[in-house]
Amino acid sequence: MDDTSITLKERVEYDKLSFYYISLPVLLIGHLLGALLLCAMQLTVVDMYSIAVWLLLNIVMFFYRFYHYTLFKKENEKNKLRDIRLWRDRYYTNVLLSGIIWGSSAFLLFPETSLINQMILVLFLFAIGFSALGVLATKSDLLLSYVLVMYGPLLWRLFSPEGDIYLAYSVMSLVLILIPVANYYGKVINKSLEEKQHFIDIKASHDKLKERFFSLFERAPIGIYYYNDALRLQDVNVEFVKMNEVENKKDLTGVTLYGNLDESKIITAHESVFSGRTGRYRGPFKINSANRENLYVDLSTVPMLNRDGEVAGGIAIVNDITGEVAAQEKMMRNAYYDMLTNIPNRTLLMDKLKNLIEAKRMVKNYGALLFLDVDNFKKTNTMFGHETGDKVIKQIAYTLEEVLEGHETLARVTGDKFVLLIPLAGNSKAEAEKTVQKYASKIDRRFSQALKVSGNEHHLSFSIGAILFADTKKTAFDLLKQVETAMYEAKKTKGGSLQFYEESMGVEVEEQLMLENDIHSAIRNDEFVMYYQPQLDVESNEIIGAEALIRWNHPQKGFVMPDAFIPLAEESGIIIKLEEWIFDRIFSDIRSMIRKMGRFPLKHVSINISTVHFLEPRFVEKLMMAVKKHDVKPEWFELEITESGIMRNIDDAIRKIRELKSFGFTFSIDDFGTGHSSLSHLKELPVDVIKIDQSFVRDMNDDDEMIIEAVVAIGQKFNLEVLAEGVESSEILAYLQDIHCNTYQGFLAYTAVDLEVFEALLDAKK
Repeated sequence: MDDTSITLKERVEYDKLSFYYISLPVLLIGHLLGALLLCAMQLTVVDMYSIAVWLLLNIVMFFYRFYHYTLFKKENEKNKLRDIRLWRDRYYTNVLLSGIIWGSSAFLLFPETSLINQMILVLFLFAIGFSALGVLATKSDLLLSYVLVMYGPLLWRLFSPEGDIYLAYSVMSLVLILIPVANYYGKVINKSLEEKQHFIDIKASHDKLKERFFSLFERAPIGIYYYNDALRLQDVNVEFVKMNEVENKKDLTGVTLYGNLDESKIITAHESVFSGRTGRYRGPFKINSANRENLYVDLSTVPMLNRDGEVAGGIAIVNDITGEVAAQEKMMRNAYYDMLTNIPNRTLLMDKLKNLIEAKRMVKNYGALLFLDVDNFKKTNTMFGHETGDKVIKQIAYTLEEVLEGHETLARVTGDKFVLLIPLAGNSKAEAEKTVQKYASKIDRRFSQALKVSGNEHHLSFSIGAILFADTKKTAFDLLKQVETAMYEAKKTKGGSLQFYEESMGVEVEEQLMLENDIHSAIRNDEFVMYYQPQLDVESNEIIGAEALIRWNHPQKGFVMPDAFIPLAEESGIIIKLEEWIFDRIFSDIRSMIRKMGRFPLKHVSINISTVHFLEPRFVEKLMMAVKKHDVKPEWFELEITESGIMRNIDDAIRKIRELKSFGFTFSIDDFGTGHSSLSHLKELPVDVIKIDQSFVRDMNDDDEMIIEAVVAIGQKFNLEVLAEGVESSEILAYLQDIHCNTYQGFLAYTAVDLEVFEALLDAKK
């Protein structure tokens, strides 16, 4: 029987039974000695035979009950609890038998002629009875039975004609007094046993609670410690020991927090418990005796009360948030700093520029913004590769920082483009212009010497655009756009030149802004349409797929090609909204095509994805929402991404490609061969198709043929399909067949056509 399944009543019953058996040896010895003494005293007035019979019965009963005592003592507690009724009935039966034997003395040892010996017998019976009634009193029915067998024969004998009537009434009076007294005593014993068991249960619960609390305290996955009113540590748990990187508790217990913790806020959090309040602290935590450096905690304190309900100290619960803080700092750093160069990025630059514009409305002086673009940096990437290009960019950033005086902000806004923000360029426009020219000259002189990177010398110059601003209504975005415009004007002049922004340059910017607004309107007014250019198998010349291409049916300008608005859409960020529209339209077109043709008739439809959109955090989520909305299958679509775009954040790109491939999408690298990074990263990119850029195919020469053959060989090596763009002659197609290129598209076969014409082409082919 499980200890936890025993009720309080059963436990009390067991305690009573144990009490009976534990006291049994003393009781039995007392009874036996009493029997011997009684026999000795009655020897002269009672015949020897009666004495011998009665004494023998007592001796037999002694050994019989002692035998049961030894059995009870040897039995384990579990079995005794299980057989508690058997042991109880056995004990009660033996008590009654013993009472019967002693009661029989009224017949066997009763001296009819000697009143003194009769009184001796009565005294012995009451003495033995009292010794037994103390045990039997806990059970009233047993008590009455025992009194009956013990004193019934005596009363019968005394009330007989030969008995002494006075002695009879005296005995009866004593019996009548004995019963309620014994009954009361029994209740006292029962209550005592119940209270004892209740105390045991409370103590067991307390011990279990204490054990659980200690276990929780020691094994809790967070740090916990107690401290007194002197802020001295009384006890600490294992996790807090680990957290502080000390060997054991002794290194921390007894340490006072005063003078050990530098932060006043953390001391306040600990002291708050003495006002009956909880405390909270979040920040650095360093105890001088601890080895841990750079520990950050989320700490809560609560009052610890003594028995009188008074605050005796506090309990501190400590959660190690060092990793969380580091992650937040890293996230903040990634949000505001360029990961390659570790200098501010566009976001931090724009924040500082906005604040400076606000400040200039209060202080009447000039600030300056310089936009720096490395001249001909693509050559560096082409000649030395992406890895070296990154090293050069880092070295450029370090070198530019050497030019700074300390109050400026240097930011990398993209690729090989940097922006320098000068908060105080001068109190007048002329003074500010001189300051800008001074910085430009310092940059020119500093980069007049070649940068040495990876054993190679790199001769670099900058095209610099500059703009001055004081109390202006222009936004940070306006200033950045205008200074970039000035940089492009400088680039048109010659490399290594400085160009201040002029308002006449803003005409082109205004046109771009108008075009940007027109794009917003075009999405709302459904002015965009999707065209589809067939993709054909090189060997069979069968249409196996199509590339989806967007066209803009502008209400004033007519059809506008993607090259005229996609770069602006990417730059302004509206490309995300535009490509979400593209997904909706393509998926809708495909669903319409399936309804008409009864099936999906192609291997895939290829969709161009902007890098800006692809690297957007919710790209995968929104794409899958569009798939579910139109009830299309991901395996019907091939997503095209550019190699240069992938390299902006290759880890994120690979993660998203793998996630989308798990849904069924396939991927192709667009414009393969025009960049510098594909060969070094192609092995780790989980793509399916390489697209050879049309610049290598359309006007093919010997160098182009070598590149095309190399790309096809790479595709075969990595088990990738190769698609050639811009096929415009049968000679080029024959060449592609000879080198076993897989797929092609171009004007030789079909131009891009609208959905209706494309469906007609598929019907005709069928």
